Amino acid sequence: MPGPVTSVFEPVLGTRLALRLTAATHQALARAEDAVLAECDRLEDLLSAYRPDSAWNQWRDGRVDTPAAEVSDLLHLAARWHALSGGAFNPQAGVLRARWLHAVVESRPPAADELAALAAGITDLPYQVTDDGRVERHGDCSHLDLHAIAKGWVADRAAAVALAVDGVSDVVVNLGGDLRHAGDGDLTVRIEDPRTPWDNAPPLATVQVGEGGVATGSGARRPMQVGAMAYSHVLDPRTGQPVAHTSSATVLAADAATADVLATVTGVLQPDAAVAWIETVDGAAVLLLDHNGRVRASNRWPA
Repeated sequence: MPGPVTSVFEPVLGTRLALRLTAATHQALARAEDAVLAECDRLEDLLSAYRPDSAWNQWRDGRVDTPAAEVSDLLHLAARWHALSGGAFNPQAGVLRARWLHAVVESRPPAADELAALAAGITDLPYQVTDDGRVERHGDCSHLDLHAIAKGWVADRAAAVALAVDGVSDVVVNLGGDLRHAGDGDLTVRIEDPRTPWDNAPPLATVQVGEGGVATGSGARRPMQVGAMAYSHVLDPRTGQPVAHTSSATVLAADAATADVLATVTGVLQPDAAVAWIETVDGAAVLLLDHNGRVRASNRWPA
């Protein structure tokens, strides 16, 4: 049995794809690798915000009323987590990000009342999911951004097509840090310490992962430089303000899409509230590093 065999591809969805496969034959490995790359290409064609004729852009700007099935799935997930998180996850947060990027250019932070007004303007989603599962647009959807959930969702689907290849027994998809493990055995995952700038630095933690997803959200890197001040690029969509209380949030969940969105939510909530809130999500766990360097773990985080 060959493997596990790791291959790296970039750019895939604008990021780096690391794929680890275990299979009965080299032919199965090759078929699984081809299936993953084809699925990623297919989904990028549908979901890209940079391709004018993608299914996502055609629905977002009103050219079509009924979204493609994949777009509909993501909109369902986004609406669900927006409601469950009390707005800590908001697919309209791009409105706030655009304002902060303008602040970087003009070297002056936005006024607090301006940010509060922008945040108040995105409280309600510009679409709704009906009781029969349809997605209905009732406002301007041009600012919607599903980046905080789509990458993990694609990783889940990439893992599924690989595992469906006859002879493949174990799959690890790492798509720009959103990781999905499917198949046999456990996977050892090293969680990066955002306080260290070196790739070979000791990890913040090491955890064994079975079937499921892992994702980390962190505002410790790539700060927004506004004049003499550096601000976290992670924004609280409820206030418009950069998050200063949490350096990183790593989530274990049933799949990568869930881990992806929960890493965003737990990074936005205050640490104590984040640890308490994730206990309401079946099977999920979080490891937090706060701005004082304190590490906190939820009850389900593996010892």
